[in-house]
Amino acid sequence: MKLVVAILIAIFIYVFQKKLYESLWDDKLDVSVDFHDTYLNQGESSYITEVVNNAKFLPLSLLHVKFAAPKNFTFEDKENAAISDSYYRNDVFSIMPQSRITRRLYFTAHKRGYYVIDGANVISRDFFLTKNFAKNITHKSDIYVFPEKYDDIKLESMFSMVIGDIESQRSLLEDPFTFRGIRDYDSSFNMKKINWKATAKTGSLMVNVYNHTSLQNIKVLLNLDTNNMIKAEYMDEISICLASSVCRFFLMRNLNVAIASNGLDIVTESMGEIALGASLKHLLSIDKYLARIKNNSRDDAFLSIVDKELEVKERNMTYIIISPYYKEDLLKKLDYMRDMGIDVFMLVPYYNIHGFSKIRSYMQGWEVNIYET
Repeated sequence: MKLVVAILIAIFIYVFQKKLYESLWDDKLDVSVDFHDTYLNQGESSYITEVVNNAKFLPLSLLHVKFAAPKNFTFEDKENAAISDSYYRNDVFSIMPQSRITRRLYFTAHKRGYYVIDGANVISRDFFLTKNFAKNITHKSDIYVFPEKYDDIKLESMFSMVIGDIESQRSLLEDPFTFRGIRDYDSSFNMKKINWKATAKTGSLMVNVYNHTSLQNIKVLLNLDTNNMIKAEYMDEISICLASSVCRFFLMRNLNVAIASNGLDIVTESMGEIALGASLKHLLSIDKYLARIKNNSRDDAFLSIVDKELEVKERNMTYIIISPYYKEDLLKKLDYMRDMGIDVFMLVPYYNIHGFSKIRSYMQGWEVNIYET
């Protein structure tokens, strides 16, 4: 009789806990998977934070948190992971009632890009580990990995003439927001510039003097077409890194910089551009734009970008063309821009095994060692 009672009690406990877990296993259970940083430079390290918070009275003796991380990241902890199209984590937790567990998964980002973790899959079991319960957690976390930056010393030697030309073309217009000082009035000054307070103090006419406006605008046009199909993806990466480095180079010299490309945004699936800006914060916008490029749009899109600039006829703009492709159809358009008095400089990344022919005076080669890929 005692055995029967014991069996009945055991069955009751089993059924009761099973029903209890079926109803409440995910009640007040919060799971999040977040990148610690919002952006990194290529080659830098950071971590992903996993947080499991069980704010109810039931313990979860076995809880699996599964999610997909970028396969271009190298994690220090490679246990409970599998790599295919992504880096799949399957981390195991045992969490008591009213408890919170936080883990850090350290990684190094090896490739430029925009990466997203789209939530996680949570699997748990009842107290006796006989029944599985599963739930998808919708939770988005993203991170930008910015392009590698190249040495400013090499860029300095390449763009010394460009910088010189820009400085020599300073506008004769005065900027009313850049006050320089006060001086004596003479016939070359407009009466509107008279500073009446200073005149009253000195007893002679005094005028305000302003600095000249410097219309120093740079627009980088990035072409992801190439002259050959050998390691084309790697050449795209070199070109994107060059674009980021060139933008930083000119921004550090207090120039206004814009950028446009035939690269497709990984999220919007369309081309885009970043308008003129002059702060180092503007470089953040440019690097985010470049990080989200997945490939080029083909179909002569870059030639259309050049045509658009020709329609604008922006004479106060210096164009920096970054393009591994330099066939005649493109060069003729750039020649026409030059003939119109528009400043054009072309930077051509090329593989060392192919060499580079400087067939235009405004062209400069950037050698890439194919054996380093």
